[in-house]
Parts: sequence; C-alpha cells; structure tokens
Amino acid sequence: NENMKYWNQFPLFRLILPFIFGIITALLINSEIHIPILIFVSLLIFVLIFAFYSNRLVNYRNRWLFGIIIYVLLYLFGFELCIDTTPKFKHNYFGNFTKANSIVISEVTEPIVVKAKSYKAIVKVIYVKDSNKWVGTSGKAIIYFQKDSLSSQVHYGDRLLMNIRFDMVKTPQNPDEFNYKRYLSNKGIYQQAYVKSGTWYLLSSNNGNKLIAYSIGLRNRLLHILKQNKVTGDEYAVASAMLLGHSDFLDSDLRREYSKAGAIHILCVSGLHVGIIYLVLNYLLFFLDKIKYGKYLKTMILISLIWFYALITGLSPSVMRASTMISFVIVGYAIKRYTNIYNTIAASAFLLIIINPYIITEIGFQLSYSAVIGIVMLQQPMYKLWITKNWFLDKIWALMTVSVTAQIGTLPIAVFYFHQFPNYFILTNLIVIPLSSLIIYSGILVFLTSPFALLSAFFSKILVGLIFVLNYSVRFIENLPFSTTNRISINYVDMFFLYGIIASLVVFFLLKNKVFFKYALLSLIFLLISFSVKNIEHTKQRKFIVYNISKASVYDFIDGKKDYLFADSLLLKNRKKQLFHINNYWIKSQIKRNVLVDLNDSQMDSILNEDKKNLDKKNDFIQFYDKRIAVVNNEFKSLKIHKKIKIDFLIIADNARVKVSDLLSEFDIGQIIIDSSNSYWKSNKLIGDCKELGIKCYSVLQSGAFVAEL
Repeated sequence: NENMKYWNQFPLFRLILPFIFGIITALLINSEIHIPILIFVSLLIFVLIFAFYSNRLVNYRNRWLFGIIIYVLLYLFGFELCIDTTPKFKHNYFGNFTKANSIVISEVTEPIVVKAKSYKAIVKVIYVKDSNKWVGTSGKAIIYFQKDSLSSQVHYGDRLLMNIRFDMVKTPQNPDEFNYKRYLSNKGIYQQAYVKSGTWYLLSSNNGNKLIAYSIGLRNRLLHILKQNKVTGDEYAVASAMLLGHSDFLDSDLRREYSKAGAIHILCVSGLHVGIIYLVLNYLLFFLDKIKYGKYLKTMILISLIWFYALITGLSPSVMRASTMISFVIVGYAIKRYTNIYNTIAASAFLLIIINPYIITEIGFQLSYSAVIGIVMLQQPMYKLWITKNWFLDKIWALMTVSVTAQIGTLPIAVFYFHQFPNYFILTNLIVIPLSSLIIYSGILVFLTSPFALLSAFFSKILVGLIFVLNYSVRFIENLPFSTTNRISINYVDMFFLYGIIASLVVFFLLKNKVFFKYALLSLIFLLISFSVKNIEHTKQRKFIVYNISKASVYDFIDGKKDYLFADSLLLKNRKKQLFHINNYWIKSQIKRNVLVDLNDSQMDSILNEDKKNLDKKNDFIQFYDKRIAVVNNEFKSLKIHKKIKIDFLIIADNARVKVSDLLSEFDIGQIIIDSSNSYWKSNKLIGDCKELGIKCYSVLQSGAFVAEL
C-alpha cells in the first residue's frame, strides 16, 4: 500500500509512459494506419462521464477501470500523433510528385555545412512542377551542392529553383553499420540529391523564420568575435561547440578523445551548460527573493535569459530541449511544487514530445532525461551518506554524487549506443565540470566586452588557456591505462534487464522493500542468461563476408572470436573507414582478436601460419574450412588445365576483363560474388551474363554485403 502511495505521487510521470509506448508502436509499424475518430470520441465521453459521475456509477474497487481507459486513450493518442506528424504520410509530400528529373522550388532550412567535396544543405520542397503546373508540397530533403563560387554563397532562408533528381537514402550496406537512413527518417528526411553547377538558380533570400535567421546571424557574429580575438585550432573548435553549440569544427580525433574520457557531453550545449547559466543567473538575482512578488519577477527574468542563451546558440535541438526542461523546473520552484519534480520533468517531456513525437528517437533526449531522473532520484540520498563540514570536501562530494547518479541513469543507454564505458568518469567530471563552468563564464565575458578590444582580448587569453588545460586533461585521462572498457555489446533486451536491475535496486534502497531486491536479482539472472547464450553462439560462429565499401575489395573471415580481414593496404590504414563500416559488426560478434591482412602481401602465409588448418591462401585461392574461394581480378591468368576446379565462391574484383563463360570453362562455380571494387556498369553487365548462363550471382553493389554462415 505504501508503494502505491509513493507511485501515486507522480501522476504525469505515470501517464507519459503509455503515450510514449503508442509512439514506439507507430514507429515499429511504420505504416499509415489512422485510429478512427469514433474510437477517440467514445473513449473521451467515457472518461468525462466517469469523471463527473464516478461516485454514483462505479464503486471504489473498480476505479482501476478508469485508469485503464486513460492509459488506452493516451496510447492511441501517441500512436495517432506519430502517424499524423510523419512527413511521408502527408498527401502533399513532395516525393508523391517528383519523377526521375523534376523542377522544384525549395527553401534552405538550416545553415550550410561545408563538406570535403560539396556544400550540404537541408531544404524543404515547397513546389514541384507537375504536368506544366506548380503543386504546393511539403517535406524535407538533403541537398549536396557541387562546390563553386555560387554554391558557397547559399544561406539559410534562400529560395532556390532547381532541376533535380531525388534518390532515396540508402539502407546500411554492411551488417550493423550505422543506419543513416533510419537516422534521417526520424528527422523526416527520406530523400537526397546531388546538384551540379548550372542546374539551380537563386530566386530570393531571407525567406526563413525571422527569429531563426536572427539567431543564426547572432551566432555567426559571436563566432567572428572569437576569431578576431585569435582563438584558433582545437581551442576554437571547443569554444564554438561549448559556448555556441556549433560543432562543425570538431575533428574526429578530438571527439574520440572526449568520448573515451567520458567528457563528450560538454562538447554540445546541453543541460549541463544551461544548468550552469541558470545557477549563475539565480545567484545574481538573489535580491529579488526579498521583495514582494520578487520570485515571480525573478522567474520571468530567468526564463527570458535562459531562452536568450538558447537564441545565441542557434536554437539547436539540444539547447531547446534543455531550456524547456529547466523552464519547467524554474516555474515549479516558483509555485513551490518542490515535491513534484518528477511531474515537472514529465511535463517538459510531454510538451517536447507533443511538438515532435520523433524526439524520443534522439540519443540526446534519451540521455538528458535518464541523467536528470538519475540525479533527482539518487543524488540527495547518496549525498547524505557522508556529511562533512569542510567546504571544499563538501563541494567535491556533491560533484561526485551528481556525476555518479547521472552515470547510473544513463549507463544502459550509453553502453547500448557507444559500446564503451569510461572507467574514470568520476575523475573526468571532477575536472571538466568546474573547467567547463569557468570556460562558459570567461566566454560570456569575451562576448560582453567585445566593444572594448583590449578587455575582450584579455578574457579571450583566459578562455584559450582554460580550454588548453581542458583538452590536456581530457587527453591525459584518455591515455591512462584501462581508461575505457571497449567493445561492449548489448541489445534492446539486455538494456531492458539492465534498467530492471538499476530501477529495482533504487526503489529497494529508497523504500526498503525486499521485494524489489528480488526483482533486481531476477533481472540479473535473465541478463546473465542472455550474455551466456550470446557467448556460446559467438564462440561457435563461422562466417565469410564480402563488405560493400566503395571502390575496395574487403573480405572477412570470422572463426569463433577471431577475425581475419583481407583488404588492400589503403583501407587497412584507414581506421576511420573500418570504424564506420565494420567495427559495429565486430563488436556485436564479440571479436576479441583482429588480424589485418594485405591482399597483396607476399608474406601472407606466415601471417596465417598458426591457423592454417582453418584458413589458408595460395595466390588467388583461399580455403576456409571446407569452402573454396577464388578471387579473379586483372592479374588473373588462365590456368590452362583440362579438369575443372570446384569453387564454392568466385569473387570478381577490380573490373576484371574476364567473361563469365570463360570462367565456367575452368571452374565448377557454386556462386559468383561481384565485390565493391567494380563499377556499377561492370556489375550490371556481369549480373546479366550470369542470368543468361544460369549461374547464381550476388552483387554487393546492388544488394549490400554478402554474408555466408558456414
């Protein structure tokens, strides 16, 4: 009964759960299925009748029925809201009117991103020319402009006339590769296009939202102030990210160092930064607490300044999310709802989800709310475990408890997405949180004193020094022995069990109810069973994979938890490509040992010597257990023997000048595989030849990576 009373204190927190489950169901179904309006009306009428006449109609023991109806109504509302806000389901979605080549009018909706060979823009397609008439449309797409003097001048709010061919964003081409298609579809983007010079024309400028345009312009001016004060290199990259939410200048190495040290959260303007701004402003406005109605004036000023900070950071999704959350907390404190912090958090989440149901798919949203819930639920109980009168130790202990409780809240999600755990996260946060606070203070002073060049230059030197110390500290922690536990692979089920353990232990410690300790043990048992089953499967696995990596021949042989990757030296040296295309699959397959083998290495026999019984290579022939594989490229020469050689998989590479009919005269082929080092033209020709000759054929360019479980 006490447990129910405790749970009943958080009605909004309970009500948001069926709402979110409804959205998740719609995301999983991914089809345009609308809930009939009659069902909503019927349920709503039932709820109203029950609310006004419950004492007459239903006795107390049956009041659970009212709760069930509310949950069903919220579940269906979440489902319908998600379907209704999905761009591709709208009748005027531009993809319903575009053809192979279309003439469209579009508007740039975000600042341009400079890429190595193009300019990337997000545009909304507002008109499509269909049968000599213009049709008003909706929906967004990604555009890559060919680099030239005109495309370099494209800005937010520009309206463009384009002759364009849209293509659907591709699904992942390799197993467990980052799903860019799903990532974009969660943002309402399903199509992309490359726009060549001379195929587009600027119609007009400054058509976008005036507030967003002002925000972008203000952020650009503040970035210019940093440059004027000679903030450069990594210091400029970190300053622009931390102070203004502009992360385009962060390179992959810097991101990796911060990620491994457990400090990646400070590189984007988020709850931490908005929280620091709030604490400073709240302290500066303390005098308003002493006057009549001062707390309400203070609330209005705080919220206004918090949202002004959001404005100068370009109104990025992360800062808007954080600003919304903290605005609800500020209002909650102003009306003295101290005991209802969970409802306050749930109310902010409700608002954000109603505005954009797809926000629940964003990692930042998931991490932000799980961290806040962890801190709110656990920080005070943990802090009270040790009380000290020493001011400095008290601040250190408070910071440690915040860090630990936030990490507890985010642990399952972080491990699921990033496959690693920063072992020194407490040490990292003890250093980076105070430093990031000082960096934000000094950065604000640089901007405020910008009309006074000498003063601004003085504060900018402090800013650069602080960021230098921050970067050095992060690199030092990242290079410590055992700084990170890597290659952790968990699935959705494992994540559910992990949260089951954490939630059960938290409730056990808070309510001192032994039942929840049993729930924690049960969740732990299920988690261990899941790990054991996967471990047995991976120990026995035996796979041959031909990856789809542009203009490269990449073959993988997985034997238990060992792996041999065959590729050319350029790809073997390109760690970034390996991480993007292959690493997630290795993590999921629990590979403990990787051997990288150069396809052209004459010393390959010695590299493979210890496992020659399972894997062997002679010239262009590979034997993996009982499977024979031949690689045919431009170096291939006819064997000129009378007896055909039996080959399970024959790989054609490098646009080899060979005929399938000639190969059949020398080999008894089980299946032909066309790898990604071939051109699309060559791949299509080989597919056609194989069809004519009745040979089983697979092109990784057309169908994605080839995976054979042996």
